[in-house]
Amino acid sequence: MKKATLLLIFCILVSIQDTWGQSFSFNKLNQRRNWRINKRELQLGLCATQFNGDLGGAGGNGIDYSTKDIDWQSTGSGLEIAYKYRFKPYFATKTCFSYFKIQADDKYSEEGTRNMRNLHFRSKSFDISQRIELIVLANESNSRFYNLTANARKNKSNAQLYLFGGIGLMYFNPQAMYNGTWTNLQALKTEGQASPYSRTALIIPAGFGIRFGLNERFRLGIELAYTKTFSDYLDDVSTTYTSTSNLNSPAAVFLANPSGNSSAYGPGEKRGDPNQKDAYYKLSFQLIYNLYHR
Repeated sequence: MKKATLLLIFCILVSIQDTWGQSFSFNKLNQRRNWRINKRELQLGLCATQFNGDLGGAGGNGIDYSTKDIDWQSTGSGLEIAYKYRFKPYFATKTCFSYFKIQADDKYSEEGTRNMRNLHFRSKSFDISQRIELIVLANESNSRFYNLTANARKNKSNAQLYLFGGIGLMYFNPQAMYNGTWTNLQALKTEGQASPYSRTALIIPAGFGIRFGLNERFRLGIELAYTKTFSDYLDDVSTTYTSTSNLNSPAAVFLANPSGNSSAYGPGEKRGDPNQKDAYYKLSFQLIYNLYHR
């Protein structure tokens, strides 16, 4: 999976080489008009999501914070809206709000122990973050990008490659299926917690993106973000199995251990990994509107 990810990044960079090519110059980026005409932008996007935590995953042992453990059958989706303010030629700040679903299911794992554990979850989540963008490459000689001739395209490019990092908050609500109904898991205290865990968490998003200008008002963007959270309960799984005497309902008893194997997954046995917090990925496709142009 790491090789596939590197190949994808390489293909993206090769595909945009013609956009920058020999015409790229930091002088263009520094021209007053070239960056100031795109200082304020409104962004709307659709995103695909992947959960990275205790549940689901690929074959073999789970690998924390790795694309190798991605479970493609559990891809989620979401919506984004953002406001970006470019305050320097190379720097911008962006406020981003997202509504999205993350999910995972042990039944898709090729690793026998995780597959037999048979846990699953979904969570309809919100996050809000404040980010700083570093524009590492740009060709902004003109506002237009797509033109009929190669010469016009070269002389009227509008494209960016950028890196970003930030901080934010998220809300999550893990659920699992019980008797045909999606059931909230936090209140069930499936690991015998003395009190329910918080459904809000601090997050740190980081990643990179590219933007291409369609005309003076609109751009298209693609962005890949990895978001580290400071909670280990996005999937309701963190520590060990508890005794059924510590559970408060039939739903809690079933969802705490749906494996049907109390000897392999008995009280005190490992249920999750409390040493690693949960995380998620987002791949976003954005339509960007320039709020200021002259």
